[in-house]
Amino acid sequence: MTASLRRSLCAIAALLGIPAWAEPPAYRTQGQCDGLPAITSLQVAPEFCLALAASNLGRPRGVLALGPNRLLVTDMGNWNPGRGRLLELNREPGKPFKVTVLLKGLDRPHGLRKDSAGRIMLAETHRISLVELNPAKLSPFITELPAQGRHPLKSFVVNAAGELFVNVGSPSDHCEAFDGVEAGTDKGCPQTGGKAPWAAVWKYTPKNATAWEGRPLAWGLRNSVGLAIHPETGELWQAENSRDTLAGDQYDKGSPPDELNRVEAGRHHGWPHCTGNDVLDKSYGAKSCQDFTAPARLIPAHAAPLGMLFYKNAGPAKWQGSLVMAWHGYQPSGHRLMAWRFDDNKHQPAGEALPLIDGWDALKGKHPMGAPTDVDQDEQGRLWITEDRNGDLLLLAPRTGK
Repeated sequence: MTASLRRSLCAIAALLGIPAWAEPPAYRTQGQCDGLPAITSLQVAPEFCLALAASNLGRPRGVLALGPNRLLVTDMGNWNPGRGRLLELNREPGKPFKVTVLLKGLDRPHGLRKDSAGRIMLAETHRISLVELNPAKLSPFITELPAQGRHPLKSFVVNAAGELFVNVGSPSDHCEAFDGVEAGTDKGCPQTGGKAPWAAVWKYTPKNATAWEGRPLAWGLRNSVGLAIHPETGELWQAENSRDTLAGDQYDKGSPPDELNRVEAGRHHGWPHCTGNDVLDKSYGAKSCQDFTAPARLIPAHAAPLGMLFYKNAGPAKWQGSLVMAWHGYQPSGHRLMAWRFDDNKHQPAGEALPLIDGWDALKGKHPMGAPTDVDQDEQGRLWITEDRNGDLLLLAPRTGK
C-alpha cells in the first residue's frame, strides 16, 4: 500500500467515524494503561502510565477535554488555509475512540479553551470563535487577526474575568523582510512596535455581549504559543519560541535559548534584539540586553515549547502545581513533555524542568520521534497530549496508588 493511498484511506475512515487506530499505529503497544493500549518503550515519570488514545488525526494541535471520554481536537491540516478540521473524540468504556469530523474548511486552527462560564472557544489564524455543538457551528467574536508570516497560529488563554490573552506571532524569524512585511533598520524593528505590533501578546476585554476591545499587553515576544495563567496568582506565563538563527543568519544548535517569561503589561521582552539574558543582536539599534525584561528561566535552544498548563490538584501530589510544557522541537533539546515545579510561597519556577515523557527519539520497531504539541488535563488528573508529527493523541494517566 502506498503512503498516499494509506493517507486517503485514513481520511475516509475518519469521515465515516471508524475507530482512529483502524490503521496499525506507528507506536508499538503492550498491555493497558487506563483501559487503552499502553506505550511502554518511552521513559515516563513513575507516577504515570502512557497510552495511545487515537491515531490518524491529521496534524492535531489543540486539545480540550470535555469529559472523561470526550475530547475536542483541532487538526491544522497543513500550512495552507482552509484545510483544517475540528474533531470530536468519544469513547465507550473498553472500546477505542470514535472520531467524528465536526467542522471542515478551517484556517489552520490551533487553540482550544473553555472560559469560566464553560463556553468553548477555538482560534484560527485570523479569528477566535465560540463553538456550538450539536450541530457544530462557529460564532466569531474576535476577527481580523494578522494571518501572514512565519507564525500565524493563534493560541490563547482566558482568565477568571473572561479576558483573553492572544498570541500574535512575529511575521519573521529576526525582523527580516518576510511575506510582504517590512524589515527592521538600525532605527528599530517595526514588526514589534507601534499601535498594532506583531510579536506580542494582546489582551481582549469584552465591552458588551457582542463587542471586544483589544490592545497590546506586552511585546518583543517572537511566538507565544505556550500561554498559561497561574491558578493562584492570576499571573500570565509565556513560553517563548526564540529565534532560529543568530545575527548574520548563523544557525547554532545550542543558541539562542528559548525562554519562560512572566508577562506583565507594558514590558518589552527583547525580540529581535535580545534573547535569553545576553544574546544581543545590534542590527536594529539595540545597545544592551539590560534595556529589556529578562526571562524568568531559560529553556534549551530549539526546544520549541508549545502547549502548557498548570497541573491541577487531581493528579499525583508530586506534580501538583507544576507547569507542564510540551517541548515540540526536533533537536535533541525538544520532543519531550516537561514539568516545572513552582515555589509554593513565591509562586515562581524552582530548580530545573523535569521530564514527564522522555526518550522520544525514533526507536525502530518501538516508537517514532515524537512532537508533543498541546496538553489538557481532565477532572481525573489525566493529561491528554496531541502529537502532530505522527498524527496521534496520547494519554498520560496517573497510576493508582502513586
